[in-house]
Amino acid sequence: MRGHATLRGPGAWSILAHGVAEWVGDVAPGVLLVEEMKVYVAGKGDPSDLIELSGVAGAVVGRLAGWQAEGVKARDWNGQVPSEIRRARTRRWVEESGWLDRVDLDTTARFQQDIWSALGIARWKLSGVR
Repeated sequence: MRGHATLRGPGAWSILAHGVAEWVGDVAPGVLLVEEMKVYVAGKGDPSDLIELSGVAGAVVGRLAGWQAEGVKARDWNGQVPSEIRRARTRRWVEESGWLDRVDLDTTARFQQDIWSALGIARWKLSGVR
């Protein structure tokens, strides 16, 4: 789900959490996997973006009553596997599972990376492979 281009903070978090809850709808509660963010002091990105992501994650966890939230560290689900290889493996897994028609790829390349990462986390959780 794409966030607002300029809105940040609790208002934005609440809007996104509401959207996720509507999208999930009446699906029976299950496990909600949340990637635990790590701040790299000398990283390329703006560390305040991670605060926003954490806020959204917290709002979604709070909104989805009955779901079991589990944290996932990036080092655990993706290890040292290069992103291109991991995405190809994940796409193959999705295709072999017959789920590709459920993946909305009508978006930017950057957002598609996020989609494949989310699916990669699910793949890791369900099958234990990267």
